[in-house]
Amino acid sequence: MSKPPLIFIIVLAIIAVLASRQFIKQRRENAVNDAAPVRQLSVEIKSKREFPAPNRRSRQREVIAGEEMRYEAWFQPLNGDSDIKLTLKERDYHQLDKGVKGELEVQGTRFISFTPDHP
Repeated sequence: MSKPPLIFIIVLAIIAVLASRQFIKQRRENAVNDAAPVRQLSVEIKSKREFPAPNRRSRQREVIAGEEMRYEAWFQPLNGDSDIKLTLKERDYHQLDKGVKGELEVQGTRFISFTPDHP
């Protein structure tokens, strides 16, 4: 048998390094979130969006049924701090409405809950 081409080995090594970096980054972010205190903030929901997980950004791209979606929301603290962008689960995302004020509970960059104010 012949040896695999050198370029093939290099490509596999690059893929392994990039995958390892992503895994370590996610582990580090989870550790930071776990160590962070739970904060409660008075906020207003500024905007929200859902998009296909492998966001290809094509203008002609249609959403395919059953495709994995990602959900994000931007919260504007009522004390004037800068906006907070959080990634949400689908059920949490659909319970939020733009312009609603309430109490946001976060741990680091992890969304925990949003409780709307009742007049």
